[in-house]
Amino acid sequence: MDLDSLKSNLFEALRPLLPLPLWQKAAALALGFLLIGGIYFYLGWMPAREEIARQESQVKQQRMLLERHQRMARDLPRKKREFAELQKQLRVALHMLPKQSQIPDLLENVSWAGKDSGLEFSTFKPQKETQKHFYAEVPVDLSVSGTYKQLLTFLRRVGEMPRIVDVKNLSLSQGKKSGQLMVKGQAVTYRFIDKPAKKNASRQNSGGH
Repeated sequence: MDLDSLKSNLFEALRPLLPLPLWQKAAALALGFLLIGGIYFYLGWMPAREEIARQESQVKQQRMLLERHQRMARDLPRKKREFAELQKQLRVALHMLPKQSQIPDLLENVSWAGKDSGLEFSTFKPQKETQKHFYAEVPVDLSVSGTYKQLLTFLRRVGEMPRIVDVKNLSLSQGKKSGQLMVKGQAVTYRFIDKPAKKNASRQNSGGH
């Protein structure tokens, strides 16, 4: 469309307004501006404003996510040190828990600790173990006789063992001889349960069938 045609069309659109009084022309012109402004507001400005608000919200979320990741990155060295310390503690704890094959030797060491302390065993009977989360309790009923000093020596030697052995539920009574004690109780040791090994063994058994 050329300039002359545009002028012609605009003149034709405004022709009905020419005979009107000036105030009506001004009112019609103001109404036209309001109509154009309203169309622009609803079709142009409002969608743009909503898009700007949406983009600002996304930028805010991304900024918060970035700050959180930055905090995590700054805290990572401390977390690594804590993890290494926990691994070290776990290795120490697992070293104190014997495996199944080490239980007989450990119980023999407990027995020898009592005998070497001067105690006389009348009962030393391993009981059925009780499985917990990652370890099993292996209790041993024991009955010994000896002096109070011999009993303390035995408890001290058991406490110095590299494996965990808990002597508990002790009951003391006077023996037949002067200064002799009759002691009954339990020596409880704990073994590590190697779950992956158990799972692999069950898979091999099921595969063999």
